[in-house]
Amino acid sequence: MTVLGILAGILIFGLIIVIHELGHFLAGRFFKFKITQFSIFMGPVLFEREKNGIRYNIKAFPIGASVSFAGNVSEIEGEEEDPDFDPDDPDLFVNKPRWQRAIVIAMGPILNFVTAFLVFTIIFTTQGAITPVIGREDANTLIEQSDIEVGDRIVALNGTHVYTTLDLSIAEMVREADDPWTITYKKPSGERKQTTIYPEKSAPRPMLGISYIEDNGRYIIQEVNQSVDHGVEGFQKGDAVISIEGIPFSEGERITQLIGESEGKELTAEIERGRVPMTITVKPIMLETDIPLGLIMTLSKSAKDVLSQGFHYPISVIRSTFRALGMLFAGKIAVKDSLAGPIAIVSIAAETVKQGKTFGEIATDLASLLGVLSVAVGFTNLLPIPPLDGNHLLLIGVEAIRRKPLSEKFKSVTGMIGLIFILLAGVAVMALDLTRLFGW
Repeated sequence: MTVLGILAGILIFGLIIVIHELGHFLAGRFFKFKITQFSIFMGPVLFEREKNGIRYNIKAFPIGASVSFAGNVSEIEGEEEDPDFDPDDPDLFVNKPRWQRAIVIAMGPILNFVTAFLVFTIIFTTQGAITPVIGREDANTLIEQSDIEVGDRIVALNGTHVYTTLDLSIAEMVREADDPWTITYKKPSGERKQTTIYPEKSAPRPMLGISYIEDNGRYIIQEVNQSVDHGVEGFQKGDAVISIEGIPFSEGERITQLIGESEGKELTAEIERGRVPMTITVKPIMLETDIPLGLIMTLSKSAKDVLSQGFHYPISVIRSTFRALGMLFAGKIAVKDSLAGPIAIVSIAAETVKQGKTFGEIATDLASLLGVLSVAVGFTNLLPIPPLDGNHLLLIGVEAIRRKPLSEKFKSVTGMIGLIFILLAGVAVMALDLTRLFGW
């Protein structure tokens, strides 16, 4: 990780929290709540300026932000250092109407969602928005063999409503390998249709028998077919493939052509095993592969599509979160693969800066990270867990139904339980972050 990348990650995470607290602050100012302090970051104060009775300061540790409402230390995150206030002051947080308090609390997450909308809209404006409309039909795909045509809009895939490409990924994520695809689509005329497409295998062809992922320009083997597993003399999981017969493995078309013309001949492969360069001999085998579904969407730069995708993409992020949590509880994905904390976020940003080929690509990737994390922070804060915003909204709702405030003892006990839960969860997530970072 580079210093610049680490700095980018810290700034992104900090910006999201500042925006969140700014939502509380602006709503509080609008309704004339008495505010004592607005802080950027945490810890000892480095710089402070007071204006209209509000202390604006920047603190030492570049994590988080807070807004302090006079006479209140629990409803919204913040610090209250000056207890010298009139408990009957109508501008105190606790003395304001419930609907105003609810708006002030909700504006934190709302501003996070607005940030995500603006970020994705800007990205789609500059690069175009991919809409769920069939842009073309490639040969040797299942779509080519179906009744779906270019110009048809995909409405749902296996019961998952499709508005964005992320929705398609969600549907694929929960689909079992041999399950068919049930596709609901709409013709340009508005006619709605549904079709079921079943998986098919292609004719056998020479293949290396490995699956791999690209990691920072290195092609790391994830699985080796049993038919080509020759132990240390052949490909092994974790090997980085450098070249085949002198052709860089990054040149996919040439590698595919070479293997296709090998006719079972032995090929020389350059690999790295544990960062140690090695030369091995491999022999492609005849394997069947799944014929790809072939859903190729349309890239649009129309204002309508850009705004639509900017609005729907954050919603798709939330839906994917629910699906991932469902798979987590069902044991289909590991805990360490589904949760990320501040350390992981900084690490992701750092890797983004490190891997980016151009300034534009780096800026786009970091902006996408900002958008996704803005949704994550907004959504998480709406959970009904003390001391998150969702819990405060829940308590205000309960008080509105009861027509009287809840006891301070109840709020204190539930707040303490929730705080302990949040602290334990934070420690667990940071431990997972460290596990991923150091490869434990």
